[in-house]
Amino acid sequence: MAFDFKNGFNKFADMNNSLNRSINNAIGKDVFKDLKKIEDAREFQDYSTFPEYSVPEPEEWTAQSGEEKDFSIQGNVIHVTSELDLCMKYRDKFIECANYYTDRFKYKYDMCATDFDAFLNYFKPMYLEGLTPMLKRAYSLFLPLGIFDSDIETFTNLHLERYSRAYESFATIAGIELQNNINAAQAGNAVGNSITMRGGGFGFKGAMKGVAQAELFNLGMGALGKLVEHQSKMSQEEKAAAWEKFNKEAFFEEVLSDYTNTFFTLIQCLSEHSLIGDVTVIMSKETQTIFTNLQNPMFPEDKFIPTAVKIISTNPFVEPFYNVLEKKLGSTDEINAVKTYFVR
Repeated sequence: MAFDFKNGFNKFADMNNSLNRSINNAIGKDVFKDLKKIEDAREFQDYSTFPEYSVPEPEEWTAQSGEEKDFSIQGNVIHVTSELDLCMKYRDKFIECANYYTDRFKYKYDMCATDFDAFLNYFKPMYLEGLTPMLKRAYSLFLPLGIFDSDIETFTNLHLERYSRAYESFATIAGIELQNNINAAQAGNAVGNSITMRGGGFGFKGAMKGVAQAELFNLGMGALGKLVEHQSKMSQEEKAAAWEKFNKEAFFEEVLSDYTNTFFTLIQCLSEHSLIGDVTVIMSKETQTIFTNLQNPMFPEDKFIPTAVKIISTNPFVEPFYNVLEKKLGSTDEINAVKTYFVR
């Protein structure tokens, strides 16, 4: 009958821990730590078996058309192409769908993510269940705009490179355990490989005896290394403490942001196809510098408004740009018209 290492080790751990606690009580100090018992690999319920979200999904979008238009701020023109105007007509639909998929994410989260390990196990299917349809909706707008040679994989990768706040938070909390496990493995390897005996001796019998002793010793050191690795991994108590600190409401805001920002991935793709003029969602260092300088009281008075309108023309979705103009001119009808159109 094969030796059951897990049960054998756990019985040893129980006896060891009982003895350690007795000694700690006797000396009045927590000197000897408990050995962690070996746990069975945790099994999780299949994600598809959880109840579905009962609220109907938003309807598929229908084709619309855009038209060119101009906004003016004290004679300085902001031009909008028909392609950009078409996208702006879908802006509220992006927001509506992102809110729906985030609400569905919250519903699944409350059922599935009951603790640290469950969150790590279920995050990706929960997250992608909303992100995938948002990406498909955004990508579908390429077709009425005459872009037929882009693929959704490229579009998805572009989005994840720029708008993945929730995924980064998931990676951070997953990395806590991963780094602990890496450190544990390194510690275990350091112990297991710290000493390697080489067999030896005079004559064939002596050599064989030396090799046998060496193999037995090295096997023992390897087992000790595995023990050190196991004892150094993240404990359930440590996971519970990390989970207690997790701010799920802030996390939900990140999920909503990732879903909503599929709109900006669309805009940037159109910018790279030269369909929306100089409009971009990526702020250049030059634009950031100009914006900073606009707030300097030494900025030339006669250059202020043309310069502010110019950076709004290229980065119209940046609300602080409008705030600088409003601080200078007040909340005028001209500024409100552009701000309402782009920022909402």
